[in-house]
Amino acid sequence: MRFSVMIWPYSGETIEPVVRLTQCAEAHGFETVYVGDSQMLWNDVYICLACCAQATQRVKLGTGVTNLATRHPTVTANAMVSLNMLSQGRAVLGVGAGDSAVRTAGLSPVKREQLRRDVIFIRDLLSGQEVEAPASQDKDEKKTWGQELRVRVAGAEIWGKVPIEIAVMSPKAATLAGEIGDGVIVDGWAANAEGAQTTVEAAKEGARRAGKDPSLLRLIAAIDAAIDDDGSNALDQVRSTAARNIANKLWLPDTLGVEHADVVKAVTESYRFHEHLDLSAKHRELIPDTVAQKCTIAGTPQDCIDKARELEAAGMTDIAIFVTTQNEDAARLTLERFAREVIPEV
Repeated sequence: MRFSVMIWPYSGETIEPVVRLTQCAEAHGFETVYVGDSQMLWNDVYICLACCAQATQRVKLGTGVTNLATRHPTVTANAMVSLNMLSQGRAVLGVGAGDSAVRTAGLSPVKREQLRRDVIFIRDLLSGQEVEAPASQDKDEKKTWGQELRVRVAGAEIWGKVPIEIAVMSPKAATLAGEIGDGVIVDGWAANAEGAQTTVEAAKEGARRAGKDPSLLRLIAAIDAAIDDDGSNALDQVRSTAARNIANKLWLPDTLGVEHADVVKAVTESYRFHEHLDLSAKHRELIPDTVAQKCTIAGTPQDCIDKARELEAAGMTDIAIFVTTQNEDAARLTLERFAREVIPEV
């Protein structure tokens, strides 16, 4: 089992907290540092990653995750080639349909088939070859503006070898991710044995359909994390972030248990995306301990070890723990304690 870190880069006076936490993750042996992408909430993901690339030597650096609604596939491909060049081959593209970034821009998440087309297009661009340009969405564009028929990304022939990991929120999406991606990033809804096993099976089926070896897939459980000798204190730290795994996901009773259907409904009705992942958000009050335990890796060191082993037994190959620059000291302590007390035992 490999461990990585996902950082929410809350906008503030400086980007330095993101850089310092990335350096901390590298120093403690974490595999990858992902930085979140939500333009109305956080510092820009690519600026953060560029700063981190210049301040580190080993750790992989990824978007965690970007989307192809607010960032066009051609722009994304170019950004990843640039990041891979700057980091000397350490870039990872984490991409999904879109969540807070698209909702706060008045857009809708990308549909699965569009995501399929966009990811394949990006992969073709990253190959360094000239590829067919995507069709214009404007029916009248040909009347007023010429359109390139073939496009390529400069530098991709050298720096385009970038793994693509796809974030998913359902088993159907996991099947698609297994088919077209190098890895699958699974949010907290799969932070329990039932949800994780369902996701793993779906992703591997997708890989088999594409004629790929399922054992080569990186299967990443991206989970809100907190560790404390008093388990109740740890659970209290993740209530507000656990809510993001519930809002607008009406199929969740299948993995949370039907007894928590009322929690899913209440959180969905009250969740505000401008408070997305805000530690002080009011929706934190709606999350009972039992739901926090299901959706996160939080509690005593032994609780966290047990959850990591549970996920590994379900087939997950990686765990990426979420931390936030809203409380840099607490985030640093989480990384240090996981590295010291949890990772060696898994």
